[in-house]
Amino acid sequence: MAHQPELADLQRKIAIDLFLDLDDHALRSNRQQGLVCSFLDLNLSSAFQPIVRADGKIVGREALLRAVVIAKGEAISPQSAFAHAIAAQKLVAFDRLVRTIHLLNHANEFDEHELIFLNVHPQLLTSVSDHGRTFEQILHFYSVPTSRVVIEIREAAVKDDARLEEAVKNYRNLGYKIAIDNFGAGHTSRDDLFQPEPEHLKSGVRESKSWLDRVLSLQPDFVKFDESVLRKAQRSTEAVFALHRLVSLFHGIGTKVTVQNIETNGQLEIARSVGADLLQGNYLGRPQMVSEARGKLCRNERLAA
Repeated sequence: MAHQPELADLQRKIAIDLFLDLDDHALRSNRQQGLVCSFLDLNLSSAFQPIVRADGKIVGREALLRAVVIAKGEAISPQSAFAHAIAAQKLVAFDRLVRTIHLLNHANEFDEHELIFLNVHPQLLTSVSDHGRTFEQILHFYSVPTSRVVIEIREAAVKDDARLEEAVKNYRNLGYKIAIDNFGAGHTSRDDLFQPEPEHLKSGVRESKSWLDRVLSLQPDFVKFDESVLRKAQRSTEAVFALHRLVSLFHGIGTKVTVQNIETNGQLEIARSVGADLLQGNYLGRPQMVSEARGKLCRNERLAA
């Protein structure tokens, strides 16, 4: 684990680097949730879902937001929390603050060699420049190299190709790793992913599927398949073969493939059979608060021999 500055120091660092004037009670620590922050009338905390290799070794964790409306004491979804921030015109600050809380909780509790997967709201990719520079200051303060941070991007939610490429380039130049999240979402209904012989896989030609070209041109470190891809593969042998070809295509450009949202042993077997590098889902490990994850073994009992 990284060194742990005092809360007062963290408070000052967040105020300076994230331009947030948080009161003395905004950042606090408790045994169950780890570090918690209050912002926009919400209590914000972290949950972490393990991402494992085929042998069960945990290589990283995806950080997930947990938000509670202070006045009502009721939990709301991450989507609702971000919508609240957008309505308050505080998206940039909110997104950076959430990632900071995730980073601090991860650094406090988990192996320093693990990767931490952090989602970035799509609007942030087009509303700011010099992506990752501000967050880098928090990482340096906590002695976490950018190479341990995987920025998850839902490329389908960003329509501006130039801004998307700029964001990826900026993050990569600072040493961050890039993951394309929910790959294939919105395409399986048209069988774009599951043709018996997709044109973009023939003889290395990738000219008829501009959406796939777009992902390939970004050369992400990781691609995380959408759950709809896995469901489609469960219903069709041809889809399994096509999925295997897609995995091979990404391996050809040096991209590691993650199959996420694995809920059953059958889905796990499909993911392993097509050559997925990494696996994620409730069947392998549910998102946990730090108190639940503390002291857990670093191998998944469903996979480890």
